[in-house]
Amino acid sequence: MELIRISDQKLKIMLTPSDMTQYELNADSIGADNGQTHRAFRLLLEEVRRQIGVAFDDRRISVQFFPSREGGCEMFVSSMLPGGGEERKRLPVRAGSALAVAGGKGSGGFRREGAYRFDALQTLLCACHRLQGIGYIGESAAYRDEHNAYYLLLRTRAASPFTVPEELAFLTEYGRMENPAMLRLYFREHGVLLCAPDAVDRLGVLK
Repeated sequence: MELIRISDQKLKIMLTPSDMTQYELNADSIGADNGQTHRAFRLLLEEVRRQIGVAFDDRRISVQFFPSREGGCEMFVSSMLPGGGEERKRLPVRAGSALAVAGGKGSGGFRREGAYRFDALQTLLCACHRLQGIGYIGESAAYRDEHNAYYLLLRTRAASPFTVPEELAFLTEYGRMENPAMLRLYFREHGVLLCAPDAVDRLGVLK
């Protein structure tokens, strides 16, 4: 088992096939809400606490799960208790969820970049706050252009390289979808980077 601490509330766990067997985790049934899955996660999180001193409550976590071809997996675990202590809505475990970072050998789904334009800073902050609420843990960058429009670029995973992940569909309620490749060229002359690579976390708390 390999652990990477992303932040106090976020963790990447990489399991080998033998690790999966040890914790009795099955890629086909890991999303099931049953006693065996809960027991497996309690044991896994206890080992996380023992190794790196980070304690997660298995009743208050969001997990994104990506099986590997070799039989192991990568998991991104996020605590649903933000700094203010308010409990977030629990999210189910989903294979290939768009909430996970776009990277990593053996991960499922397609890497996809998304970009959104917002007419006001407050609208950007609200969108980031809502992304925090659903447990988004991927890379994110925020920009402002010379016309005082604001932009959010996200790196996610999707079931198809041509579709927007369903978890992010709500973002069009706040802003307009843009072409990320074209925006990167535009930002070279007309944009200012506000923050990266964790814009969602840094801006979401300012809402």
